[in-house]
Amino acid sequence: MNIIRTTLMGLALLGSFAVAQQPAAPLTRTLVREGEGTVPQPTRILLTGDSLMEGLGPQMQRALDGYANLTFIPIGKKSTGLSRPDFYNWPKVLEENMAKHKPHIVVMWVGTNDPQNIYGMKGLGEPLSIAWQKAYHNKLIEIFRIVRKHNATLIMMGPPVMDEQPLNGQLQDITRLMSWTCKHNNVYFLNTRPILADAKGRYLHRATLANGKTADIRTRDHVHITADGNILVMDKLLPYLSATLPGQKLQQRRTTSTHRRTNSGVRGIRGSSTPHSPRAFR
Repeated sequence: MNIIRTTLMGLALLGSFAVAQQPAAPLTRTLVREGEGTVPQPTRILLTGDSLMEGLGPQMQRALDGYANLTFIPIGKKSTGLSRPDFYNWPKVLEENMAKHKPHIVVMWVGTNDPQNIYGMKGLGEPLSIAWQKAYHNKLIEIFRIVRKHNATLIMMGPPVMDEQPLNGQLQDITRLMSWTCKHNNVYFLNTRPILADAKGRYLHRATLANGKTADIRTRDHVHITADGNILVMDKLLPYLSATLPGQKLQQRRTTSTHRRTNSGVRGIRGSSTPHSPRAFR
């Protein structure tokens, strides 16, 4: 906790870490459902990230397939993140796909695989040390710059709560760092931890859904997310997508799986399940 606070204070003093560019303006696009008789304006959404996005992406496509002008481009890759560009270089892959597909919105879900040594950088100490966090911060800034260079809007998603320690604590620290970096660089950030946690922020494997049934929201490995769990994630993600499309309110085709409890968030973690315009972060 103290290391995280020290790092964030240090980053605040080092203005050179911030992205000077202004965020892309919200898209002035109109979404229409099939059969409405309106010529749709195509809106391309690039879905990037690790295996969590590999699970969420196709399900999101099915849930929103009634919107005739939405095109999803899923390029998720399991076991990836920002720490190991030698295994999978997300900045390079992102740059190539931004140029190829010209998306209007990019959703990136990474972080779960990142509590490890950052490839090509020596002397950082253990993962989540102050030096490590500064290096990871710069990895995030690199992603921000690529998306902004192509005039797209970025929505970053933080890693979910985990059952296993010390992984859960490490991902909580990464969530704080991601949230701080997004806030101070005018980027949307979705904190996924409270979505799949109980009211005290602890790992939740099963949840009571709106229809009264109890279902698994995490898989047997206690890492990945089930279809019911992804519906909960989409319930919180769609307002962020809607926020980039003024006057629009995206809704899932399936809306039955909702917690009866209220997500109260996790103490000490910045970010929430309610989107705020990046401009408000100045």
